[in-house]
Amino acid sequence: MPVPLPLLLCLTLSSAASPQRPAAGAQPPAPVDQWTETRDASYYFLLARFYEGEGKVDEAIAALKQGIAVDPKSAEVRAELAALYARQDRAREAVEAAEQALTIDPKNREANRILGSVLAAVVDQKKVLRPGDDPASYPGKAIAALEIARGEGSGDLSIDLALARLYIDRDRPTDAIPLLRRIVDEQPSYTEGWLLLADAESAAGHGEDAVATLNDVLRNEPDSFRARARLAEVYDRQRKFHEAAEAWAEAQKLNPRNAELIARRGFSLLNARELDAADAAARELREASAEDVRGIYIQAQVLQARERYQDVLDLLKPEIERLRAAGASKASQVALLLGLQGSALLQLNRNDEAVAALKDASDRAPDNATVRYQLGAALDRSGRQTEAERMFRDLLTKDPLDANTLNYLGYMLAERGTKLDEAVSLIQRALKVEPDNPSYLDSLGWAYVQQGKLDLADAPLTKAAAGLPKNSVIQDHLGDLRLKQQRRNDAIAAWQAALAGDGDSIDRAKIQKKIDAARKAPK
Repeated sequence: MPVPLPLLLCLTLSSAASPQRPAAGAQPPAPVDQWTETRDASYYFLLARFYEGEGKVDEAIAALKQGIAVDPKSAEVRAELAALYARQDRAREAVEAAEQALTIDPKNREANRILGSVLAAVVDQKKVLRPGDDPASYPGKAIAALEIARGEGSGDLSIDLALARLYIDRDRPTDAIPLLRRIVDEQPSYTEGWLLLADAESAAGHGEDAVATLNDVLRNEPDSFRARARLAEVYDRQRKFHEAAEAWAEAQKLNPRNAELIARRGFSLLNARELDAADAAARELREASAEDVRGIYIQAQVLQARERYQDVLDLLKPEIERLRAAGASKASQVALLLGLQGSALLQLNRNDEAVAALKDASDRAPDNATVRYQLGAALDRSGRQTEAERMFRDLLTKDPLDANTLNYLGYMLAERGTKLDEAVSLIQRALKVEPDNPSYLDSLGWAYVQQGKLDLADAPLTKAAAGLPKNSVIQDHLGDLRLKQQRRNDAIAAWQAALAGDGDSIDRAKIQKKIDAARKAPK
């Protein structure tokens, strides 16, 4: 019968079969006749087990050390000493004894189990075991040891659990999934195992599997707050924002005044473009926690989505002044609202004011990548492309996988008609992160148009225009491509779609002139 998993968790640093206290009247191992037989290491091994069961830890350690002296090449006795130290929470000594055992027998499973388990616990506690150690080396060493200890994987579930956690922490979620699946199959009542399995499935890109796993938990435990919050997070990562908002609402029923849950629901509603509901959530958040700046932030985002940019400025101004008066402790909150203020000013073509607001935000929150990205965009819109390019390149040195920055810089270079090969490369890198993003596909197609590679431009621009039919800029780009392809009627249709679209960042008069010229051109 398997040990219940919660107990196994307690045994992570202990032997799976820790010595039990002997029954009353039990005796230590019978001594051998010293005239006829020499005491070997196994005698001291058993003697140490007896002493530990009696609570005489110092005597147990001394017995094992005597066993090592009798048989210096015994990996088993050293591994037992490591296990004894681990059971006493003497982590450094446990690791050292395990390492000594492994110098004799690198495949010794018990020594590897102790080494891996102790290092995994140290990683979890974010501690340094010994002076001079590099803690960055602990996870790799722990994984290597536990993989040996696990063998064919039919033994201790605590090994699987420790190894699965390490795999997830090291961005190897696919390797964690079968281990966690075994755990929940054998211990179906262990909720933490199911939650970890869902985390691994989501991180591995198996969002639907994660949803199914979490729904399995909720069928058995409908009041599991963690499962409901995890489900909402998975939906957000899948960009299923309506479902995410509903999941956050269910979690909020379990904790109605939790400001974090209200905020998360508000952002999901905002991303789902459910603007009335998002505004209601923002007001609810401000009522629940007047100091939580996210309430006014969501309200401002709702106004921005409705293109009420002056209302955004009017809403933010008194709050920014209030937070500024509060001093340095509110710097990050001021920066958040200044970022929105700058974005609204950009939409009103008040570019210099936008740069000033975003520069202020960046100074207050220099590590806020979103604010610095917005500042780069404001510099670009203000005609200060050299500064904008420097800002975007600096962001990419800190996060080479920042898809928005990769795309913006690539598109900016394409618009300028300079460094076109690099522009294509940057946008392709963005598309590796988000392969179907219509805005990135438009950027790639436009860069190809600028290079004169019309055949390469066709597929991404066509797909982008289908994905965002109301985006005026994309439809304008498609019209330019179609004209270059001698498809005049298709070009006119695309430009008309641009005029009927959102109208953002286009010159309507210029597009109308292109339509008129195409109609007048000889067939």
